[in-house]
Amino acid sequence: MKNTSLRAVGYKRVSMKEQVDGHSLDAQEANIRQYAENQEWQLAKFYTDAGISAKKGSHRPALEMLLNDAQAGLFDIVIVDKIDRFYRHLSSLLTALEKLNSWQVSFASVQERLDFTTVWGKLTLTVLGTLAEIYIDNLRQETRKGKKQRARNGLWNGNIPYGYCRGNCSSCKEANGVNYCPNFGSKDIDNDPRQLILHPVESQVVRHIYQLYLEENISDARIARRIQDLEISLPNGKIVLPRTKGIPNRYAPGPFKKDYVRTILTNIFYTGIVAYAAQAKKRDRNSHLLFPGRHPAIISPEKFEAIQELRKLLVRTRQFKHGHPSRVYPLTGILYCGYCGSPFRGSTARETKYYRDSSRIDHYGNCQQKSLKATEIESRIAVWLEKKLSVPGLEDELNIQAKLVIKLQDRYTRAKELYLSGELNRESFQTEKQHYESLITPLQKKKTSVTIALLKNTQSQLAVWKNLSNTKRKRLLQLSLEAVFVRDNALVAIQPTVALLPLLGEGCKSGPDGI
Repeated sequence: MKNTSLRAVGYKRVSMKEQVDGHSLDAQEANIRQYAENQEWQLAKFYTDAGISAKKGSHRPALEMLLNDAQAGLFDIVIVDKIDRFYRHLSSLLTALEKLNSWQVSFASVQERLDFTTVWGKLTLTVLGTLAEIYIDNLRQETRKGKKQRARNGLWNGNIPYGYCRGNCSSCKEANGVNYCPNFGSKDIDNDPRQLILHPVESQVVRHIYQLYLEENISDARIARRIQDLEISLPNGKIVLPRTKGIPNRYAPGPFKKDYVRTILTNIFYTGIVAYAAQAKKRDRNSHLLFPGRHPAIISPEKFEAIQELRKLLVRTRQFKHGHPSRVYPLTGILYCGYCGSPFRGSTARETKYYRDSSRIDHYGNCQQKSLKATEIESRIAVWLEKKLSVPGLEDELNIQAKLVIKLQDRYTRAKELYLSGELNRESFQTEKQHYESLITPLQKKKTSVTIALLKNTQSQLAVWKNLSNTKRKRLLQLSLEAVFVRDNALVAIQPTVALLPLLGEGCKSGPDGI
């Protein structure tokens, strides 16, 4: 005899957004209604999660509401069309069923036609749940394989990166198309949907962002503000303001923010390279697999690497303390006593900034070193650094090295072409290869392009030293110098950072009278 007093509810779910408007949800509801009617149960309500995956950890509002109502005792049984509509992950499925059981709520599946309250039903449930879990694991592996193969083929994964578009101008549906892109509505530039081209407006913005960071050495937040004030002239004379690309069906284009700028500055895609990373190593750029892309480059590899080196070297300085602007001392962490080796600390007395020997502050020594006026010692070090970086011919020598690298690379590329075409035998090619590697390896270790960028950046800031804030002065000095030793008011030893070793040498030492 059937229990007609059971209060039943139905649960429906589809995982893909394009299924929401289809027949999947309707079909599930029809099957659940028919099943409840055959069992003579009172179907009170449906809970629906549309366009949401059932994978472990996904957020499903309707399911959460169903479980809360079950705990409150609002119904006696949950009906689903298939088990995988409820859960695909075995442990999550069994946990949810265990909760329902503890709340005296039963569970039924239409397609499997199983009573999961019996021993045999629970056994069958375990088998079916295991199969569902195998399916989703296999789907995940296949998805990763597909993404890796796309990268191997030089294609992007996910949303189209800022600065690029598909080139389907006549049928463009991108937010940065109509009333924004000068090519909107014109003839298609590229008929291959897998091939990306440069977006005529966005690509200019990307170049400008890289230029601002490399030449002016300003923060991501300040670059974002500068980009918001930028005006771009189109060929038709129209002026447009830069905006983000947005994500279709999620959010519209908007103003630039520092996180958006950081993403652009750290994305190797702009050099014409496609990177693929396993899920666990996404943040480790060194672990990425790199493949030649089918898209045009916006930034040269040398400029990209120069910026990555600068981002590693620049130290973020704390600018606020307890809600108030904090005092910044550019030489803390760099300046040391030439008598006892203790570091100097910044302090202020009567609105004048000083550097004091920490052994005297903490009373663990009796060093003879007196306090130094901050402005005087900072200016003296800046003048020394500017003089060392203004040696005649320094930049010319670096440019010669950079040109030599390009010349060697071109020669080796030509040798490979001749070898592949059969015009150069294997022995001659191997000789050319060994010659190339013996010359290029030491030049590549010097990272000449990075050094040139660093030299220009440092020189430009030293030229306006008096106008720099203490925060910028600190970043500049920490980028340039590892340690500075003083005795009384004399500079007695200076150790440059690894980045500036090619420019300043191993370091400078002197006698007690200073450098």
